[in-house]
Amino acid sequence: MASVPSADLDLAQLPTSAQRTKTNVLIVSSVALAFISFWRAAAIVLCDLASSAYYVGGISEQAVGKSAPWFILGVMLFSYAVRAVYVESCTMFTRGGVYKVVKEAMGGSLAKLSVSALMFDYILTGPISAVSAGQYLVGWGIDVLNLIGQHTSRHFAIDPGGEHVTQAKAFLSMLIAVAITIYFWRANIRGIGESSDKAMKIMKFTTVMAVLIIGWSLLTLYLKPHGVVHAPPFKPVFTGDSLGWLAGLKIIGPIGIIIAFGHSLLAMSGEESLAQVNREIEAPKLKNLLRAGFVIFLYSLLLTSLISFFAVLIIPDGKRVETRIVRNGAPEKFDKQVKGDYWEVDYIHERVGGGEQYGIELTADAEGEKTVTGVEHALTAGYHLARDDGGYRDNLINGLAHYLIGPGWLKIGMQAFVCIVGFLILSGAVNTSIVGSNGVLNRLAEDGVLTEGFLRPHPKYGSTYRLINMVAILQLVTIVASWGDVNTLGEAYAFGVVWSFVFKTLAMVVLRFKDKSPRAYEVPLNIRIKRPGAPMMPAVALVGVTSTDEQMAHRLATEPPNMGVPADGVAPKPAINKGTTAAIAHAQNQIDLPIGITIIFLVLLCTAILNLLTKKTATIWGIGFTLIFLLVFIIMEKISHRRHGGHHAHLEQFNEKSSPTVTREALGLIHPNPILVAVRGPRSLPVLEKILRETDTNVRDIVVITCKVIPARLQGITAEETAVDEGDRELLTRVVTVTEEVGKQVFPMVLPTTNPLYGIAIAARDLQASEVVLGVSEAVQAETQLEQFALAWGTATAEPGSSRPLTVRILGPQVEVKYEME
Repeated sequence: MASVPSADLDLAQLPTSAQRTKTNVLIVSSVALAFISFWRAAAIVLCDLASSAYYVGGISEQAVGKSAPWFILGVMLFSYAVRAVYVESCTMFTRGGVYKVVKEAMGGSLAKLSVSALMFDYILTGPISAVSAGQYLVGWGIDVLNLIGQHTSRHFAIDPGGEHVTQAKAFLSMLIAVAITIYFWRANIRGIGESSDKAMKIMKFTTVMAVLIIGWSLLTLYLKPHGVVHAPPFKPVFTGDSLGWLAGLKIIGPIGIIIAFGHSLLAMSGEESLAQVNREIEAPKLKNLLRAGFVIFLYSLLLTSLISFFAVLIIPDGKRVETRIVRNGAPEKFDKQVKGDYWEVDYIHERVGGGEQYGIELTADAEGEKTVTGVEHALTAGYHLARDDGGYRDNLINGLAHYLIGPGWLKIGMQAFVCIVGFLILSGAVNTSIVGSNGVLNRLAEDGVLTEGFLRPHPKYGSTYRLINMVAILQLVTIVASWGDVNTLGEAYAFGVVWSFVFKTLAMVVLRFKDKSPRAYEVPLNIRIKRPGAPMMPAVALVGVTSTDEQMAHRLATEPPNMGVPADGVAPKPAINKGTTAAIAHAQNQIDLPIGITIIFLVLLCTAILNLLTKKTATIWGIGFTLIFLLVFIIMEKISHRRHGGHHAHLEQFNEKSSPTVTREALGLIHPNPILVAVRGPRSLPVLEKILRETDTNVRDIVVITCKVIPARLQGITAEETAVDEGDRELLTRVVTVTEEVGKQVFPMVLPTTNPLYGIAIAARDLQASEVVLGVSEAVQAETQLEQFALAWGTATAEPGSSRPLTVRILGPQVEVKYEME
């Protein structure tokens, strides 16, 4: 614990005039003290969520057929309900996420299991996005070559769906993905501020692209001849691959809908990133969190859903996903000149009357290559349905731009813009995956599951670079192992997405019964029933009850605040306001039935179970990866606990530097007239929280100073002065916790001094502070404490020209003294 400044001012310890200008200050910094706007927070999450518009349509259609856009729309609407679960959890735990929530609800073992599944999600988020970015660039290059080939004497053309071309696209995409991952690894090493700035710029370009492509698509649909455009069918048609271990079984309606829903679920991947960036969102915390959530929902809904529909309506069938009826035992894809073993069709749908009769429609595409229509074929036991890349499955928006109405030169220009923006947003998803996984692993390290060495900040940038390095290496290995196959990555990716949602939502349901404290936000649709025999609470008593009331009650119950001694010499009694009393009594006298969040959990659970049965790749690799990560976490936790004797208390990691003087430049202050808040222990933190909530840090800086009391010394600087010890770190960790809850930045410093009040006065003078805030003393009355600081201030400003106006406030739960000094 940091040394507590004495309230008494020992005049014998005041420095001589020769010593007054000499001091030594320790300036500490941490990436945890940086905050971002809700726009930047939304941009980080959207770089993952909105990026799925570039690849989810092709992956979903490969599994369920032409009805894919309807299920993608359903997933995007359902994402708002899932996001409500995350918002509620963020209001309960500033450093939330799956691990913290599941641990609080169901214990550490299930928490580590849930994080292991989530890490599978994050490790695959980067590779699938980076490989998709490569696919768009390579696909656009092929279209440019084909355009050139049309105007040369040789009239060459490259088939984007050809086997050798597909392999070449995958290899080049893999190389591009590696380069993207390395770039964003470096960006995250430099810190959250820089990476969020890149995410914001990416989303601005994406918005321009979205407006252009949506508007142009609407114009194309309007100009198409009447009767040519048909809405996608509602009923999914599965292949053997998309049914997995359920192939051969009769799939009834509701189960088929859930299976198709599960094949489109990766459209809302990235929700966990909202919980991870919550700690960085600036004040007002909840308001900005809700704003970010709504921006994310609206943006991803419009972009992902509309792109999926436009692709099906405008790109000719067979150019997105190639559908075939294949004779059992024959290769599913080989030389198209060979006939008899498979039929390549544009679209297949189940005929009225059921059975295994399918109607096959071959319609003419834009170049008139296919003119046969009305062909019918019976899928007997000797044939099966198969789908593969038709050329634009993995770069869907590029294909959409290719088939828009207009001159070729204009469309190739639009394709170039689509590819550039796609490259940027998909690359941004790599950034988001690193930010999210870094946040998750930080929670584990803070809880003692990983050793503290993983949290050591970068010497220059302050980021947890060791965790970032580990995530980047795993992503690079995944990219190379997948060899650039987007569909394989997408199928495996869904495992971590759905199971992290299941664990998180189940934990929040459990907490509704386990933790009765009021929430600042709740998932809607709740029924509250009065307990039998419980007294009726007056309705007026509940007016104004907030989560702050509950937090105050909890703080008073577990850690009685420093009340100090007021002027009358009578120590005040702890007081809980009416809102807090009403909140606690009301929670104890009612039964809550969380209908809404329970329904969300059941939908996710059913989807997750059917995904296990239908997604072979995801199930095998997902379970294997999860178990390996779980084993690593268990081993690392045992090592960590052994080092700490079975007890672990998280201490924030800080970069520190020594400065011979207290200056605005040394602390990095931005605004004039800062406020200096002195903290001397955990009981001083309510004072800091009060100042944070009432101060606009956009116009005034808050400097948090803790005095490190050292014995009277001779000339020179001792080693004790130039290092932050465990006690200092414990106090500064609590400071970080308070600033994250509020969402406002502070500038902390540790001041070695023989006399704390004089040290604070010197710091206020040198920083040109306009206000000094002190916590009320336990030993003396507030008026006496004020007189002692006035004496220190007079000594600190004794030299001519150093005096300046200063407001001094002494705060306590029931004490507030304010005085203007000259």
